[in-house]
Amino acid sequence: MTPDPIPRAVLLLSCMAHPIRLAVLARLHSVGPADVGTLRHELDVDQSGLSHHLRQLRDARLVVGERDGRRIIYRLHDAHVGRILDDTLAHAAELDAEASP
Repeated sequence: MTPDPIPRAVLLLSCMAHPIRLAVLARLHSVGPADVGTLRHELDVDQSGLSHHLRQLRDARLVVGERDGRRIIYRLHDAHVGRILDDTLAHAAELDAEASP
């Protein structure tokens, strides 16, 4: 019997459903891999909060961190995450366009 994917999907979507975590994912998807310092600067968030969000994204297997000397470079876990982001952001833009007078 195949396990029900709904509970896992709920966990993934709920992890993505935070403005900072979604911004991190969108940034990694649109620009590419980055370290904490780059993400902190570009997203204008404090480092301790960002580290907490990155840990949640890693735990949910939405991002992967790879060590490069003293830095950890973060990237999306796989292409599925990018497609989820593309579809979600496109759908949100369509809804906003429909709601505009």
